[in-house]
Amino acid sequence: MAIHVLFFALMPLVAEAAPATSASCAAFNARLHSTYGFHPSKLSKAESSAKSEAMDGIWKAVEGNPATLAPCLKEALAQPTEDTWFLYDGSQLLVKVDHSSEAKLRLLDAIGRVSLDDVDLRSWVAEASAAGLEGLDTSELGRRWLSYPEASYYLPEHAYHVDRGNGALFIFGTLDERFATPALIALSRTSTGAAKEIAVSLLMSQATPEALRAVAQLDTSGLSPRVIASRKALLEAPELISPRNPPRTTRAEFLAAFAAFLAGDAKPFDKLVEAVPDGERDLVAVSTPADLEIIRKVRRRYIASNNQHTIEYYNQFTQILMTLVWKPQLVKDLAR
Repeated sequence: MAIHVLFFALMPLVAEAAPATSASCAAFNARLHSTYGFHPSKLSKAESSAKSEAMDGIWKAVEGNPATLAPCLKEALAQPTEDTWFLYDGSQLLVKVDHSSEAKLRLLDAIGRVSLDDVDLRSWVAEASAAGLEGLDTSELGRRWLSYPEASYYLPEHAYHVDRGNGALFIFGTLDERFATPALIALSRTSTGAAKEIAVSLLMSQATPEALRAVAQLDTSGLSPRVIASRKALLEAPELISPRNPPRTTRAEFLAAFAAFLAGDAKPFDKLVEAVPDGERDLVAVSTPADLEIIRKVRRRYIASNNQHTIEYYNQFTQILMTLVWKPQLVKDLAR
């Protein structure tokens, strides 16, 4: 079945939406009714092909006439329904032609309601991480992913298997720490088995005083020796980056490169990396507490690409953040 992958990047509206009327929407609503009302995971191959063609027709119609049909679609999505696949696919389509906050929140709700058996998991995780990157609270989606029995997928172009832990990192890693840290604290306290292991590991990567406090107070029962050892190392003697003195890259150069990266231009930062491959030593030397937020934003933007290469960047920026946040006195205070 064709899966429509959408991201939450800001774009201008395709057309000004006109108010929906019963008359103008009647034929479109009938088409929606005849097309949806199914679960993709329960269709045969022939049924799936037919439904895919019908949905593609609706997408083309709305994209071709958004001024008339987008309000109809919006009205249909607002009606009470148990058809979570329609809410998901229809909300994706709505965001394609209407980039309002209301439309994005509707899609976020649909992502949280649709059966994970029905979706392409790679697309679902990409949508969840993109929503988090835009500042929406996707912590519930992270919880859904951790509890889903079949939480894994494959990246053929990278020859890489995304497992439960990777997917959780893609979702929670793009999420603002003000949402992610409390959610991971709760999960580390209430989850069991693999879900708890993953939640605790992600919590240790948050690099916030709140997260470190929770890690210090954590009940370690049920955790593997590996995670327990990692926790002990984080609290007692984490592997931090040694600042270079004098630094080879200035604070102004880093901030300009980060701003360009967040605006969509990675070249300035790539040039810094090429010129000084161990530039992280300079970054921890020149950064101030005021720079923590932009460094966190860069880390979120990297992991939003959702592949093994960006995991490496995420881990490197985590070490940078931990070097800037972790202090012996902080750990002493946490131990009290």
